Amino acid sequence: VHCQKIGNWGMALSLKLAAAAVVPFVLCTGPVSNFLSAAVVSLRNKLLWRYFLFQLFRLWKLPAGPELQHQGRNLLILGSSVAKGEGAEAGPAPNLGWPQRLERALHDHAGAAWKLHIRAVEWTSSQLWYELVMRKTTPEDWKHFSVVILSLSVNNEGFLLTEDEEKMNQIQEHFLKHMRLTVTELRQRLAPDARLVLAGCYANDGYTMKHLEIVKHINQQMSQWPEVHFVNLLQEHVSDLKGHWPSGFSRDPGHPNSLGHEGLFKCLDLQTVLGDFW
Repeated sequence: VHCQKIGNWGMALSLKLAAAAVVPFVLCTGPVSNFLSAAVVSLRNKLLWRYFLFQLFRLWKLPAGPELQHQGRNLLILGSSVAKGEGAEAGPAPNLGWPQRLERALHDHAGAAWKLHIRAVEWTSSQLWYELVMRKTTPEDWKHFSVVILSLSVNNEGFLLTEDEEKMNQIQEHFLKHMRLTVTELRQRLAPDARLVLAGCYANDGYTMKHLEIVKHINQQMSQWPEVHFVNLLQEHVSDLKGHWPSGFSRDPGHPNSLGHEGLFKCLDLQTVLGDFW
């Protein structure tokens, strides 16, 4: 992602996106080839993705100013959609994702002594988070946070789109490389007594046994990194023997519902999260 290049055509992109949204409809209503229709849809998807990246690097920022002006400590959550609480709108406890449950637990434990900030973004990958940290923040920005939780899944790297072993291993290496770069940079930028928590990959109903084997290896590798306190989100109560969500725990194959989020929250022991701040 190159912000400078993206910025040059950002204004014109809305018109291209409008055209890209209309053209497939027109084509699909006439006697056109499947190949041409697929090509146009592919072009539309590429434009939408570029527009997403443009907006991400334009709008994303860390909490600052009034958000941080309170008598207490700050906890920051980074990651993708599950780290926002997505999926929790489904299930018996609507809108109680694991981040919201953590916020409630912090309040019950310490009252107003903690403020939780969520800056997770759906669809983001390990490389995007490294670039956001490097391009959109300064070392001084991170000094306000006593605890930072990073929660990403390898599934946002295209992991489930292939069963080719060589390709799966390449995705694994890419994910581990950029996760390590990200946590190393975060550790350098955070205050010396700040706590950096890394949540591992979690269940997905699309896993084959080969996918699950690689996911377990990824988690095992990340658990050994000295920069982080690792939290295993693939525990028995929140995934079955195939790495799938337990029955009734998911909104869709990749997202837990409120029951699934409750299970993920139970993996987050508060003492592990807060450490010496407990």
